[in-house]
Amino acid sequence: MEIERFTSNQIIVHFIAALSLLILYFTGIPQLYPEHLGWILDLIGLSKAMFIHRLAGFGLVSVAIYYLIYSIFSVISNGREYYNKILFPTSADIIDYVNDNLSILGMQQQRIDYDKYSWLEKGLIWSVIIVDCIIMGITGIILFAPWSFASILPLSYLLTIRLAHASFAILSLCVILPHFYIVHLSQFKFPMSKSMFTGTISEEEAREEYPKWYREMTGETYD
Repeated sequence: MEIERFTSNQIIVHFIAALSLLILYFTGIPQLYPEHLGWILDLIGLSKAMFIHRLAGFGLVSVAIYYLIYSIFSVISNGREYYNKILFPTSADIIDYVNDNLSILGMQQQRIDYDKYSWLEKGLIWSVIIVDCIIMGITGIILFAPWSFASILPLSYLLTIRLAHASFAILSLCVILPHFYIVHLSQFKFPMSKSMFTGTISEEEAREEYPKWYREMTGETYD
């Protein structure tokens, strides 16, 4: 039995954002390490790579703005409770965070009791919002046409913005790679989790990985 986990709107937004980020990594990071990754730029061509990079950046910012507007209308229509539950950390998330880290350190073994979105998934959402959409978006817009800001920003500021853009790109990649591993390459999901395309997960997976959410949906109780 399959259980719906993501709406069609979430699937589309995730696909566009993930594809945009992937393109941004492949066209942007080689510029930071040309001695090791310059061959990627040689294959594409620097001017084409920059055009594709900017196009992907536009896609990421656009889908972020769209989902922000969509979320605002959803809150107006359905109330804040749903988005508070899936977006903002709760005391239960803090407890799960502590228990998970204690378990990793071998100090205790405790059954996870994740809701529909775990503390790690909420952290990823905020990482994408703050790092990829806000910081990378703003610095990217400035770097897209730096001459337009030269009259109000000193050269030292523009160089700092360029450094920040590059640094947060590496930070973003360091967050996305563990997410990719957990979602697609972990023991029971290799070689890929299909839920990003179907929006559903199996009943067994829901019971095992998101027991609190599963209990709320089914009314099932267990020790």
